[in-house]
Amino acid sequence: MYKSREKSILPDILLFLVVISSAWGIVWSFSEWGISQQRYFTNQANLIVLVTVFLVFINKHDQKWFKYLAAIALIDITMTGIIYHMMLATPPVEFQSHLTHTITPILYILFYFIVLEETIKPKQFWIALIHPAMYFLFFLITGPIIGFYPYGFMDASQQGLSTVLQFAVLFMLPAIAMTSWILLFLKKTMRNI
Repeated sequence: MYKSREKSILPDILLFLVVISSAWGIVWSFSEWGISQQRYFTNQANLIVLVTVFLVFINKHDQKWFKYLAAIALIDITMTGIIYHMMLATPPVEFQSHLTHTITPILYILFYFIVLEETIKPKQFWIALIHPAMYFLFFLITGPIIGFYPYGFMDASQQGLSTVLQFAVLFMLPAIAMTSWILLFLKKTMRNI
């Protein structure tokens, strides 16, 4: 599951960098804004990445479910970077935002493709949709009750429920599904080379 340490030091360097980057982002978020910031998908994705790489770091990645967690982390952190830079970022972007939306995503994608050997099959792409779908549904249901939507494009009180659902079903979900399939296909192809 984790490439041998004897072949190269690159896997160890990438592992170390992803652990530091994701941990730094999580600690910074907690220290600056508290637990309430964990409502944001970015922070949840960074936490999933941290758990994933920490399991590799402590050599507890040999469980059958690990490849599913690693794939979920891949899609979550990839979507974090893409959505942030395409829809949410407004200059000037602070270092904390670059850390959690750019640096950690790039490092984890490299880690996933270069270091991790076992992966799920492209036809299992739907597994990577579990967290984003649950996240979206949670705020779609609780948003009107608690008066909080983490992102403007999810805000049914401003956009209207129909608009939010159309955006999610016609754009977001297919985009995440397609990205998941492509990344898993690329990983499978790279393994077979």
